[in-house]
Amino acid sequence: MTQPDPAEGLKYYPCRYDTSRIQFRGPRVSLDGPYTAVVGGSEVYGKYVDDPFTDQLAERTGRRVVNLGILNGGLDAFVLDDGVLRVLANAETVVVQAMGAHNMSNRYYTVHPRRNDRFLKQSSQMTQLFRDVDFSDFSFTRHMLSSLKARSPGRFAKVEAELQKAWVARMRLLFSRIPGKRVLLMIENNNDRGLGPEPLFVTIDMLQELEGSIDRVVQCDVSDTMSDASLDEMTFPEKERDAAGQMLTPEGHARVAEALAKAVRRSNGLAA
Repeated sequence: MTQPDPAEGLKYYPCRYDTSRIQFRGPRVSLDGPYTAVVGGSEVYGKYVDDPFTDQLAERTGRRVVNLGILNGGLDAFVLDDGVLRVLANAETVVVQAMGAHNMSNRYYTVHPRRNDRFLKQSSQMTQLFRDVDFSDFSFTRHMLSSLKARSPGRFAKVEAELQKAWVARMRLLFSRIPGKRVLLMIENNNDRGLGPEPLFVTIDMLQELEGSIDRVVQCDVSDTMSDASLDEMTFPEKERDAAGQMLTPEGHARVAEALAKAVRRSNGLAA
């Protein structure tokens, strides 16, 4: 097999499903017959990794797995996309990654409907709360939130509380649109980049609030897999080395696939 050229990066064979305008990682999986759909952000997409955990999950379970990961994605991209919702409605099992609470619209700010990491505008409530901040300086949610926290941890706590409340409500809404088996995937990374552990602002208490909406929870801590040595197993142009260092590593993907395989088999009534 020809190895990918690091200078060019991996080929992701972008594809679309149903009427969705979002390009997902391919090759495209047929939706005829039973399949498992995996919804999530960069970890699900598997950038810089040749064998993402969705492919490994398909190999372990013997079932088709549709990768619906979006780089830097948030809940809004899925909840607002009728095409994606139809794919989820027809899936035998749906795995939903617990994505960070920062990349979605809320009472304090609005994000791009598909590129959820893009900050669009603040609300009047946010303007009143942070009168000393020029929001025109921000294009991305993480940059904005990091600046607000540094400016005033006390005022920022109000924003964080709103994000957490909105996250629970949005997750309940998404799960309500899924008639099949529902698995919540919590990929934990305690390497703090300034705003707290990943997924941002998501706590165990928030997961417990979703108990009535899901069939199973899978928690997988990948903190110890995030090392510079792992970069040797990833494929990326040298100019993207820093970005690659923030992505789930091949070891992390293998760990998630192993944890998920048991849950998906059980959800489908198969022996684990």
